[in-house]
Amino acid sequence: MLVRALGIALVVLPGLAALPRTPARSDAPQSPFGDVTLTVTPIKFKGACPVRLHFFGRVGVTVHPMVFNYHFERSDGAKGQLKVIRVTNPNAQTIGVHDWWQLGAAGQHYTVWERLYVASGNTRITSNQAEVDITCE
Repeated sequence: MLVRALGIALVVLPGLAALPRTPARSDAPQSPFGDVTLTVTPIKFKGACPVRLHFFGRVGVTVHPMVFNYHFERSDGAKGQLKVIRVTNPNAQTIGVHDWWQLGAAGQHYTVWERLYVASGNTRITSNQAEVDITCE
């Protein structure tokens, strides 16, 4: 069959149009991270202050071995020290990281948060924002 399109003549042979296509190969590097999440305890506080908040991050790892950096950032603008984790166990799927924040004085009310930042090579990921409501009595 002869097909003319845009001034070009193509010959289409019967049966060739049904050949399976080879999937495109992605040369994009695989992310070394799975899910990166952050939780806080307590999520709501009312009582005598100061209160000590515990932030717990979970970093999913998909490449072994690997090295990654992480730090926490708070709603008051403070940034934690950059730390390094080396993952050598090929069975490790999730790495836990922690941060604590103590704040508050009688009569104050806050809504504060922290985020977790992780990086390995050119991959950078930010966790969810773990928020807590604090009422100091």
